Formats: sequence, C-alpha cells, structure tokens
Amino acid sequence: MNTAAAAQEPAVRDIRFGLIGCSAIAPRALLEPIRYVAGARVTALANRTVAKAGDLADRFGVSVVYRHAEDMLSDPEIDAVYIALSNDLHAEWIGKALQAHKHVLVEKPLCLNTAELAPLKEAVGQSSAHLLEGVMVQHHPWQRELRNIVNSGRYGCLRSIATSLCIPAKDGHAENYRSRPEQGGGCFWDLGVYWLQFLQAVVGLEQAEFRSQSDFDGPNGCDWTFRAQACYPGGLEASALFSFERPYRCAHVLTFDSAVVTLQDCFRANLGFYKITLKTEITKDTMTGSKIKTVFEPMNYYVNQLDTFCNIIRGVAEPIPFHEAAERVRLLAAIHEAARSGQTIYAE
Repeated sequence: MNTAAAAQEPAVRDIRFGLIGCSAIAPRALLEPIRYVAGARVTALANRTVAKAGDLADRFGVSVVYRHAEDMLSDPEIDAVYIALSNDLHAEWIGKALQAHKHVLVEKPLCLNTAELAPLKEAVGQSSAHLLEGVMVQHHPWQRELRNIVNSGRYGCLRSIATSLCIPAKDGHAENYRSRPEQGGGCFWDLGVYWLQFLQAVVGLEQAEFRSQSDFDGPNGCDWTFRAQACYPGGLEASALFSFERPYRCAHVLTFDSAVVTLQDCFRANLGFYKITLKTEITKDTMTGSKIKTVFEPMNYYVNQLDTFCNIIRGVAEPIPFHEAAERVRLLAAIHEAARSGQTIYAE
C-alpha cells in the first residue's frame, strides 16, 4: 500500500472494555492481562462499592468509575464488558449487556440453571454483540495437541482419562460466593466446567453417561469434594475429582493402549506466563520405557482468552457456538443434582 492510500485507511480503534464487578478475579483475568493484548484497554469499572472500584481504578489507571452497571451499559464509549459477578448474577447481566449491544466476556459458569438458557439464547440471537464464557484453558494449544494425539491413533485406543482439579480453599472461602449454595457455591460449580470443556474439546460429550458423588459436607451444605465419572459407548471411562479441601493437584492423565500422556499443573498458566508440558511415557512395543516431552512456550491463559475474544469481535476469529456453553450448563446442573439423587445423566 502506498503512503497516500495508507493515510486514507481508517485507524483501527481500540476495543474499550468495561468491568462489571470488582471481585478478586478481576485483576488476574482482565486488568493485568489486557496490558499484553494489542488494541484493547479497560476504560471503566462498575461496582456497587464505589470505594473498591476507585482503588482498582487508581491501581490500573482506569479513568471512569460507575456505581451502577446500567450506567456503564448506556455509555457509547464502551464496546465490551467483562462480567466478574457471583454465579447467580451472570444470566441477568449477560442479558442486559447483550440488549445494550455490548460484547460480553463472562466468568464461568455461563449461568446456574437450564431455565436461564432459553432467554440467553434469544438474547444472543437478537443482539449484534458476541458472548464468550470465560473458560480460560480452552484457548491454549495443549487442547488441540491432545485432540490430535487421540485422533491420530498413534498410541492405540484411548482407554481412560483421570482428571484431578483440587484447589484448597483460601480462608475456607469465607465471605465468598463459593461457600453459598444459592449463589452456585461448591467445588463442582466452580471447577466442573473445566472438566466438561476439556472432554468436549478432546473426545466430545456425545453419548456419554455421567454419574457423581458428594457428601455435601462443606460450609452451608456445599460440596467441598466431588467425584464424577463419564462412560462412553466405546469403553472409554473419564473420571474426575474436584475438591476445595484436598492437597493441590490439577492434572489430566490419558491412558492409551501403548502410552500414558500426562498434563501436570494444568492451571499454572492462569497465574502468569508459564510453560505447559505434556509428558508421554511409552508402555508397550520396542519403545517401552521411553519418554517424550512436548513443551509449549510460556503463555498466560487470560491473555490468550482476551486475545481470542478481541479477534472474535473484530471478525478475524470464529465465535465459539453458544450451544457448547449451554450443554455444559445443562450437564453441570444435572450432574450436581445427580450426586444427591444417584441418577445417571446423559449427554445430548
């Protein structure tokens, strides 16, 4: 392009974010990582405790603070919002933001019950804006690599997947929605979405049968440890352990006919730029005992997520279909209830 043509080319405007809710996740999920995302910035915060929003605004150089999120949604200078409210408020504010034609990135889970899905689907269909559920891990290439390994058949059939997502509760999650059942508390609503999205991405959810168990002996009757199993028609079994009280462990272990592939510390990259490593141990044939490492360059899950979301908004990345998040919500609600009833739950 010559100089004259370049001068006439309109400049690409930054995507201007507003933050709804100044919860503890906000700095790690939005305010810090957005510094590494080209063409995006946070220009406003909304929180009913204005002093808390003011402190964050001063810390991160945000110029506008709203007491009422509705005022932010009516601001024409805001293009997109990040919703960092408790789980029970997600559906309400997604709907309001989409109605205002603001792009929405919302903390997981998308919502808390299936009754909220139909209105959300309608809101998505009627809005010119995009909606993305913040399942941070789905934007890292390790998921694509694991899917390629499974589909290639290089190690034979995949026989089992064992997942552990155990993160001890800081201060027992006191004064936190995670310890309040009515707000979607408990470890499964907090962590189960990562397991379901992982299964969706790597082996799919079609025809899986789910069972679950929990003593619901955490604060206020929340599930503080939760077990779930998915069984597939071909014999694959996927088990998961979620806990707010067991020692820290976040890992996926995939066992094939002739190899075991392990992804250790799979949440580490939500804390900053860290390497993620897939370790493969050959268990059969002439290569028995040999080990292979696949190391991904240091990445930050939240930077990847924001970059993907901005590319979706700009039309240079494909939107993630609403039905994927909706199926996760349906299964989260049903599997959680099945831990009390003993029912078997079926994926659609």
